Amino acid sequence: MGHKREKPEVKEDISPNLIPMIDIMFLLLLFFMLGADMGQREKEELILANADKVKEEDKERHKGESLTTINIHHNPGKGVACPIADNGGICRDPTHWKWAISGHDYDKDTIKPQLQILADLNLQAAPDPVAKKRLSERKVLIRADQSAPYGDVQKVIEYCGSAGMYKIEIAAAKPAPEKKG
Repeated sequence: MGHKREKPEVKEDISPNLIPMIDIMFLLLLFFMLGADMGQREKEELILANADKVKEEDKERHKGESLTTINIHHNPGKGVACPIADNGGICRDPTHWKWAISGHDYDKDTIKPQLQILADLNLQAAPDPVAKKRLSERKVLIRADQSAPYGDVQKVIEYCGSAGMYKIEIAAAKPAPEKKG
């Protein structure tokens, strides 16, 4: 019974295992990226035209509905300068005006098939008695820069109509109230 216990050896080079911590960090990063508001990608930086009869946007109204935002904005391209717009003027070069859906720029030829694809995602159950075809339930919000050519807005409306999308709204800004004094 005189069995003596040996002292355990002490390890000098103890280092934590970092792999599980890195895995958790990647999972948290993924969680926060997916949970972030991706609605910001829908909106380009632009100045909306003022309209004195504009109605305040009801955020609850579009809940559960499919909504596509089309932005008409000035974008001459990477590394391309626009001397007119850069000096505060209004650019009328048609190649400088882009139409964007979900942050992706389209030109007048490539947006038509994209609008048709979006329209076909939300077709009505029965054909419309007047149009004699199934129309789209998808709503479209057109946001155009205040200096955008109005012909571009008209073309977007025309292309939406030919794709069967008839629920179209145009965004505007409410002018600031005049100061009395």
